[in-house]
Amino acid sequence: MRIAVCDDHVMFADALADALQRLGHVVVGTAVTLDQVADLVTRERPEICVLDLWFDGRPSLSVACRLREEQPEVRVVLLTADSAPEAGAALDCGVIQAIVGKHWSLALIDQTLARVAAGRHVRRLVPLRAEGTEPVPAPLTGREQEVLALLATGASTTEMRQRLEVSEHTVRTHVRSLLSKLGVHSRIEALRVAHDRGLVQTGTALW
Repeated sequence: MRIAVCDDHVMFADALADALQRLGHVVVGTAVTLDQVADLVTRERPEICVLDLWFDGRPSLSVACRLREEQPEVRVVLLTADSAPEAGAALDCGVIQAIVGKHWSLALIDQTLARVAAGRHVRRLVPLRAEGTEPVPAPLTGREQEVLALLATGASTTEMRQRLEVSEHTVRTHVRSLLSKLGVHSRIEALRVAHDRGLVQTGTALW
């Protein structure tokens, strides 16, 4: 399906777009400011717009309302890290077609998008993370920090093996340990959590 990815964290938007393309979707573009969202959707006409709830502290639901009025054929899936009541209200009145959590696995996000594309109204496949249940941060080892920095550049397992001069098995072990310490289940989630905790910055590179 044709998808627009709209999130104010450039690294997360790019990582999600890349992951969706690897699953066979066509990502028509990314928007990283609220002002870019409507222009992107109008220009590219995606089937689904994946829209972050907040852009630099500004709620995006006004843009979702505009899209509903001007381009009702575009389905909006709201991306959020919290269970904001206004998101549920927007879903109930049809401004958006689904809510997905930023801590969800890529497989679950993809499943939700497929249901939305099929015209199904999706509230939640699983609850959003309850307040106060964030994992306690654990310190990363030097090697895990190197792996995280490489993940932020979009490096594959093979590329990380070559850069770190270790086996793929060792790379996968470090990645699993990194995901565990960040309390996530995928590399995309790891990038988001690491960015929110200030462990990496947009455009971070190891070398």
